[in-house]
Amino acid sequence: MRHQLKSTIVAATLAFSCAAAGAADDKIKIGVANLFYGAPYFAGMDVAVHEEAEVYENIEVISTDAGFDAAKMASDIDDLIAKGVDGLIISAGPTETIPSALLAIEEAGVPVVFVDRLWQNTNLSTPWNWVGAENDVMGRVIGEHMEKHLGGKGHVLVIKGGPADNSIGIARTEAFTEALNSSPDMKITVAPGFGGWAVDGGYKVMSDMLAQHADIDGVFCENDSMCLGAQKAAQDADRSGEMVFGASDAGKDTLREMMREGSNFIATAVNDSDEIGRVGFHHLIGMLAGAELPNITPLYSGLVLKDEAVKRYDPSKVF
Repeated sequence: MRHQLKSTIVAATLAFSCAAAGAADDKIKIGVANLFYGAPYFAGMDVAVHEEAEVYENIEVISTDAGFDAAKMASDIDDLIAKGVDGLIISAGPTETIPSALLAIEEAGVPVVFVDRLWQNTNLSTPWNWVGAENDVMGRVIGEHMEKHLGGKGHVLVIKGGPADNSIGIARTEAFTEALNSSPDMKITVAPGFGGWAVDGGYKVMSDMLAQHADIDGVFCENDSMCLGAQKAAQDADRSGEMVFGASDAGKDTLREMMREGSNFIATAVNDSDEIGRVGFHHLIGMLAGAELPNITPLYSGLVLKDEAVKRYDPSKVF
């Protein structure tokens, strides 16, 4: 069961952690293990951690990039522990677990914050915390909005990121389709291929599906990048006017597209990698200072429409 932190507890924890970090005489060394730094979403979390740490002269952050290699990530975590880090931040999407890494963390006894992706079977005795978006909430609010926008009828295509056991994608799609299933006149088709969470992948899957279906009214993708690619595929096929698009993440490229006059990208949902990184940093420092946190910290994951896209758009963000 998830435990939502009250805003007052969050504020107190962050204030406590910052004071403790600023007052400490000893150097605090933090390791950030990234499965894949190459995507802006994941890079945004890492950059946010470094920017927060820059405020404190006694905090050093060491980041690694496994280049999407789970074995390399396990090795990176071993190396960070060997370097004597006081705590770890792990950005491991889309892996579901790396047992050897969990064992190494357990044996080292260092506190750890998982950002974005919580590994399965995370039964650690060392202090741990997860910070990320509520994927089911994102899927549900987009589904409810698309169902309303289409008037409760129409054919909606779903493009998944993959692989088949990806828990984040599963949560988003299941919640989205459940929201649409309340209307008997909604038809849902799940594309057989995976878009790989990327613009090019979304473009390819959408191109294949456009060739097979002449009646697509709406498109839901498990993340924004795939939907930007799918949107471009529909435009290139001269079918943009037939459909609308919705996805999760609210990245700056999507917000900019939603702000464009006449855009058919009608909805996204908040999955702020910058916020995740900053909160994850402060939660780790809090644990190092002795603060007790619940293991699960879901962040706001609400619906973003055009009006709020204008307010949220920040071109200076990495993602």
